[in-house]
Amino acid sequence: MKKPDEAKIIKIFQSRFGRGVDFVPEDLEVISMSRQNFLAKSDMLVQSTDVPSGMKLHQVARKSMVSCISDFACKGIKPKYAIVSLAIPRAFTGKMIRELATGFAAASKEFGVKVIGGDVNQGKELVIDVSMFGIGKKMVRRGGAKSGDVIVTSGPFGYSSSGLKMILQGIKADPKFAKKCKKSVFLPTPRLEFGLRASRYFTSSMDSSDGLSITLNDMSRLSKKRFFVTRIPSEKDVIEFSEKKKISLSDLVFCGGEEYEMVATVPKKNIHTVKKIAERLAVPLFEIGYVVNGKNVILIDGKQEKVLKRCGWVHLRS
Repeated sequence: MKKPDEAKIIKIFQSRFGRGVDFVPEDLEVISMSRQNFLAKSDMLVQSTDVPSGMKLHQVARKSMVSCISDFACKGIKPKYAIVSLAIPRAFTGKMIRELATGFAAASKEFGVKVIGGDVNQGKELVIDVSMFGIGKKMVRRGGAKSGDVIVTSGPFGYSSSGLKMILQGIKADPKFAKKCKKSVFLPTPRLEFGLRASRYFTSSMDSSDGLSITLNDMSRLSKKRFFVTRIPSEKDVIEFSEKKKISLSDLVFCGGEEYEMVATVPKKNIHTVKKIAERLAVPLFEIGYVVNGKNVILIDGKQEKVLKRCGWVHLRS
């Protein structure tokens, strides 16, 4: 039997918990409580798979918080509390522990999330598990896109995947561009305030940290709609990098992962309002396509149309 990947493992556990094939996973888990919903998210960071060379420990701590915050952002829910559990190798010094603590404290202040507890254990490598909690009456779902909706992203794609190629594969680039790409890897910025203000105008939304292609395909499938992508959400310097290094721009943008942007669908009547919110918050909003009846994600490249297959980061497969 083929070894299961992350997606298969999750399905196995869901079936044991009594969740059938019709169960729809979400970015946050929802527990209904009287007049409001209690929302929770757990995300694990493992040193060997999630921490690229050159990343400082305070950045590692911050990233472990960002992974959860990004999911809250795309749902329009304010995260309020976090519980942080760590496996610490014996070789870690007091200075290293203090740097981790500094990173958690800085992220707590930056995003207004109070760390209320956790656990510490010994491990062969650094592992950080963050559980985050919030309260809200309504959450935007992954499925819910309507025909005629506009597809938007909260920022450009390609910087993180370019940065990872530089870090992991030693690909060289212009120093200014390289610095920008590596910063996107080491200091990702979720669009929390934008999500809190704009999500009321979304019909569906999802965090894109596993890859833009995975996100678009999941939203299309759960909405039971066809997504047409008419614009690749990237910037000129990423395009120039892909051409110079002979790397597929499509792979950089759609298959990279580690980009904590949100992907959302917006009714045409609301797109002007969403643009204004993005403008006030200096969020570089990209209109990348539209929704129609049908299935699959279709990339329009010039005069050609092709199905955009799922690609991105899947643990135990990628």
